[in-house]
Parts: sequence; C-alpha cells; structure tokens
Amino acid sequence: MNAEENILEQFQALQLGPVWTEKSCKTITSTHSTKVKKTSIREKKTATVKHVNSSIEALEQIIDINLRPAEVALEVLINTLRSSCKTYQLFPLIRLFLEKEDRFFIILNGQQNSSFKGFYTVSKKIPFLSMEGALDYIVHQNWAQYFKEEYVVLEKPKGNFQSVNRCGITGALLGPPNYHLYADLLREHYESNLKGHCAYESFLSRIKNEHAAEVVEAWLTGMTRGRRFRLLADSEVCFMSQEAAKKYLLENSDLNLIQKVSRVKLTVSDVGQIVDFDLKKMIENFLNDEKKLPIKTANFFRGRLHYAGFHIYKKGSNGISYICAIKRKIRNTTTQFSESISKLIEVIEKYKGEITVFELPKVFFNVTDSTWETVVDPRSVREFKSNLSWLIREGYVTEFEDNTLYVSPMQNLQKSNLTGKEEKVL
Repeated sequence: MNAEENILEQFQALQLGPVWTEKSCKTITSTHSTKVKKTSIREKKTATVKHVNSSIEALEQIIDINLRPAEVALEVLINTLRSSCKTYQLFPLIRLFLEKEDRFFIILNGQQNSSFKGFYTVSKKIPFLSMEGALDYIVHQNWAQYFKEEYVVLEKPKGNFQSVNRCGITGALLGPPNYHLYADLLREHYESNLKGHCAYESFLSRIKNEHAAEVVEAWLTGMTRGRRFRLLADSEVCFMSQEAAKKYLLENSDLNLIQKVSRVKLTVSDVGQIVDFDLKKMIENFLNDEKKLPIKTANFFRGRLHYAGFHIYKKGSNGISYICAIKRKIRNTTTQFSESISKLIEVIEKYKGEITVFELPKVFFNVTDSTWETVVDPRSVREFKSNLSWLIREGYVTEFEDNTLYVSPMQNLQKSNLTGKEEKVL
C-alpha cells in the first residue's frame, strides 16, 4: 500500500465525535515512616522538575515551534476533500498527520521581538543554542581523530579530603568538593553518562555528599587508575583530563562544520539527536500537547485550506471546527424549492441532525425493508437520490463524516448576511 492509499484509507475511516476514556484510581496505604521517606523523595523530584520546567519556560519565551504537514500528504488530503461532499471535523484531520512521523515537519524559529539571534547547526540538522554547544558536539563526535586515550597508574590524590560527592543518578563517586580537578570531573561525568538525558543543573541538584572514611578511600583507590589524552598531531602534548583536552581543541582547531541559521526544519527522528536537554524537552512537550489538542497547528490548516478554496464552519461560537469543499447555503423566507425537495428538507429538518443517509429513505418512504429500492417505485427512487444529491452539493444539506444529515434552520432576511462569512454557526 503506498502513502496516498494509506492516508486515504485512514481518512475514510475517520469517525466523528470525541473518544471518552475512564481512568481507574488505585488507593495506596503505607506506614508513617514510608510516607515520610516517600515525601522526601517526592520533594526532591518536585524541586528538580520545577527547575527543569522553569528552564523550558524561559526557552519558550525566545523560541517558537510550529508543525507543518509534508506537502505530498497535504496534497492527498486536499484532493480527497475536493472529491467528497462531506463535512469533516478539522482536529481529527490534523491528527492524521501527527500519527505518522513522515507526514509532518517541526519548524523552529525565534519568537518575534525576542533576543534570540539564531541557531548553530551541525550537519544542517542538529540545532544548538550556542557556538560552544555545537563545537562541543563536534569534538565528541570526532574525538578519536584528535586524541589517543592512554590508561596509566597514578599516585593517590594528595590533600585533606573529609567527604566525597556521589552522583544521585548513576551512583558513581565524583570526588571531594575541595579537589582541584573536581569541576572537570563533574563535567566529564555528565558529558559521558548523562548528557541528552537530563539537564546539567538537574544533575548538579541530585549530587549527594558522603563522609564515610571507606567511601573516601574507595574514591582515592579509584583515582590511581587514570586516563591521559595525548594529541595525535603532537605526541608531546598530553592532558590529565578530558575537559582540559577538549578546551585545548576548541581553542586551537579550525572547525568549519557549523552554520548559523535563523530557522531549523526537523523531523521527529532528528529531535532524538538533539543534545541540548531543555531544547529537546521543549520540542517533545510541544509535540505531545499538539497531538492531544492541535490548537496551534489548526491555525495553519485553517489558513492553508481556506486558501485552497475550502470552507471552515463552527458549531457554536466556541464549538468544533468543520471543513468542507462546499459552501454552505442557508434558506430564508424567499428561498423556493420544488414540492419534492421541500418534503425531503422537512423530513431531514425534523430529525435535527440525528438521521443518516441510510436511514433517511426508509423514513421518507415509510418502509422498514433495508432494501428499500426494491419496494419503491423506480422513478421515485431516482428522484429521491437526485434531490438529496443536489441539496448536499448545493450546500443546503450537510452530510457529516459519520453520514448524518443536517439542514440549517431557515433565517429571516435581516440575518441572511451571515451566509457570507467564513465561519458560521451550523
């Protein structure tokens, strides 16, 4: 099945109306001591989440995210709508694009009137918020081209170490806060084990301090086996830490793989390669929100479909938005129809949107047999089908995607100017 058939099949299977789910709730009982312990852990997690959320909120003030459909998929939808006389809910149509990663793109721009100057991109795909971040990524991706790692036996670090900090995420010993290379050890541990999985500030907030003598001794013993980073271009240049080696490379290398751009176009798979945690998390949050309720993406679709000649309607001033290729017409006191068409409108109007295309002929001809065409005069069958088709194509009767039929109430002449607006009350 090709992409067009796949989209068309889902489009035709689309159902009208919301999906209701019921969430179950489980009661949890615990002892007093367990509650205190869980509360302490919860408070730490809450503080970390608040910190991350504040960073993301600050980023949202300068970066704008939009979702745009792939042109091929959008063209399939437009052609399908044009060949149909039905009226569809707008949000479910948008969700068709968001269900498959190859049907839409993620567009990143700076917010209007913000201080944001643009992204630094590597390989024309991965965006960074700073030149340093992009350079850092390049160095780590090409580390083996610049340095040779050597494992060496070292003396134990000398100093008065009363405690050692431990990573609260991985459990690894980081080092004493008063060790002269402590900052480098922190950054190296984060870069090697946690980058892209959590924010650096979140990592710092979860560090634990331990005073046990055996823990201090374990760290000292571990430091007797260390690494040296020797520059391949000059074997005489050697560094004691990865951070020092990286700093040297960034200051002395000519790296021309970075581009400065004001706009970035990404796929969902590209998002997985983003290294900056806050930027990645912001995009993921936006995607999840739009998949649930695509309010922002709907604004683009309204404009694009309106430009393509479609009509947008709303059921109520703040109700559901509908899309249709047919412009709706509303009867007024001067509108005249033939007797057969008037009778058909009268039956549809009586059921107030609760009758389907399949139920209408049985009600109209007062028959119970599902094969109504076999028990009704052929001439009357042809006239019925022709009249209903004409009413739908002209816009006097609305056929929704679930095959229900609706006719708008007749309006007075003073209100007839409402029919010229783009969005009207059904």
